[in-house]
Amino acid sequence: MDMQRRIVSIATCGLILASTSATRFVATPPAACTLLTAADATKALEVQIQPGKEYMNSTACMWSPDPALSDSSRTVALNTHSLISFKAAKNPAITTIKIEPVSGIGDEAFYQIYPNNQSPFIWFRKGDVGISIRILTRLKPKPFTLDQEKAKELVLAKAAVAKL
Repeated sequence: MDMQRRIVSIATCGLILASTSATRFVATPPAACTLLTAADATKALEVQIQPGKEYMNSTACMWSPDPALSDSSRTVALNTHSLISFKAAKNPAITTIKIEPVSGIGDEAFYQIYPNNQSPFIWFRKGDVGISIRILTRLKPKPFTLDQEKAKELVLAKAAVAKL
């Protein structure tokens, strides 16, 4: 009986140790505002941008010319996501959203391109952390073409993935 208790005790300790160690390897997304700088956003948007402002806890950050984020002319939005969200974005239920693979960023990357000349998203992941970046411009006419927005988002994604 004592031998059986020892085995159960050792096995239980081993399981606790293994589960505690495993939680150290689960990726905790970094604070979104740490992944880009105002200089990164300024270069992309071609206007002077304020430091990023956190919203939705630390999972999202926006860079804008207006510190109050009320200026809707040009904004960069960066969000961190779970792998479940990343996979859902890669396989959208809305059939008019086009997915376009991108190489050279993290472990996997793609653009989500929307109909009606809306700004695209660039999504990428590194390990268990998913990131989306979007340039929002509500000006009419838009200051950037779709290809320019994609190129600017690509530069921002490369800057963000370098900090992961």
